[in-house]
Amino acid sequence: MGVGCEVKSFLDPSEMGRYERQPLVLKILDTLDTGEEEPNTDFLNATDPLPEDLITNRVDYRLDRGDLVSVSVSDLQTQGVDTVRTVRISESGNISLPYIGQLKALGLTEAELEAKVIEAYRTADLIQNAQVSITVAEARGRAFSILGAINAPGQYAIIQSDFRVLDALVLARDTTSPTLDYIYVIRKKSVDAAEGPATVESAPAPATGPAPDALEPKSDATIQSPAAGRPVLLQAEGAAANTAATTEPVDESGGRYITIDGKPVLIQGGNIDAAPVEPTTQEAAADANPKPFEFNDLPELADQRIIRIPLTQLRQGELKYNIVIKPQDMIVVPNPVVGEYYMGGHVARVGVYSLTGRKITIKQAVVSAGMLDGLAIPQRTNIVRRVGPNREVFARVDLAKIFEGAAPDIYLKPDDVVQVGTNFLAPFLAAIRGGFRVTYGFGFLYDRNYADDRQTNN
Repeated sequence: MGVGCEVKSFLDPSEMGRYERQPLVLKILDTLDTGEEEPNTDFLNATDPLPEDLITNRVDYRLDRGDLVSVSVSDLQTQGVDTVRTVRISESGNISLPYIGQLKALGLTEAELEAKVIEAYRTADLIQNAQVSITVAEARGRAFSILGAINAPGQYAIIQSDFRVLDALVLARDTTSPTLDYIYVIRKKSVDAAEGPATVESAPAPATGPAPDALEPKSDATIQSPAAGRPVLLQAEGAAANTAATTEPVDESGGRYITIDGKPVLIQGGNIDAAPVEPTTQEAAADANPKPFEFNDLPELADQRIIRIPLTQLRQGELKYNIVIKPQDMIVVPNPVVGEYYMGGHVARVGVYSLTGRKITIKQAVVSAGMLDGLAIPQRTNIVRRVGPNREVFARVDLAKIFEGAAPDIYLKPDDVVQVGTNFLAPFLAAIRGGFRVTYGFGFLYDRNYADDRQTNN
């Protein structure tokens, strides 16, 4: 009797569960083991934060393109009067000031730009000792962007040097879903607060000298040899001999000989009269096995780094994930998983179920569907999953092992179909289970379907 309390139901294969006393820890799978690549919305190249990501770099801000700068110059128009001009740094990194024109401002701090403006007015012999004040009214280069499942996505200014992930979430009014696992920070590796923005690369200087006339005849001409498959250089009279093709004496018929790969070739009337040249081994192999046309894979951006931040742990007080947000950072808050999954076959309640923005496992889905009915065989369960716009994959899973802890559970995805099957023995087992019943008072009944109803004659 005591042993019966520790085992699953007798003659009922649909009964599932693990009833061991020892705890068991298993990993929940995100993908099915089918060999097919499934669409993944996560960042594959994301890495955990590094210790240096927590260090605040307190340096003066360096001006960047698009910044709005307020410049105040004393004694420019009238003695004792300050002239204030608000200018925006152009894409070339310059600002325009009265009487001195364009001035380079990209990559300078406020103090450095003040000294440069003073020197520019002194060099122009306008003001010998100008009083200049520079104020950054709008720092476009000291901003970050945040998008995704956030209440106020957009671009925000970094208001202090010690500006971190939690500060960014507060500024953007937190996420729209409390069940997010990770957020991601996309950062340029070259961004360093101690260094200024990259300087503008100057265009290469044009070549000196007159441009060649396109209609001017050239002394050399190139003819493509159909026989050899190589260009043949025909040199004019008096020109130096070429290493690849050398000029030979003129033939009596008016043609000329040139040497290609050590063999003389006769040219008559612009045509090349030569025996076909045997292709090399590599050329023959390339012709025998032509490769289909394919686009090259896009190269990865080597200057970018993706940092993965576990949001739940950060909110629980693990401040090692509260990294410093740097200029030009992009914070991506993934949208929660939404959609429906479908329960079919031998479950108590077949139908459509919503993911409700949460990660649902197949074990939770079976429980929400009222578990299995009396004819279900948990070992005969299929998950049908879409792996592309017009492709789906069928994967067999063993619900009994999943509920027993002998196999890991699996997260469901939108449009998944869970189909619980049966076999030919299940109806007979169900009939046997329904034919015998135990009642209160240690009574035992059997189904009348098994009774002998024949009448006996006295």
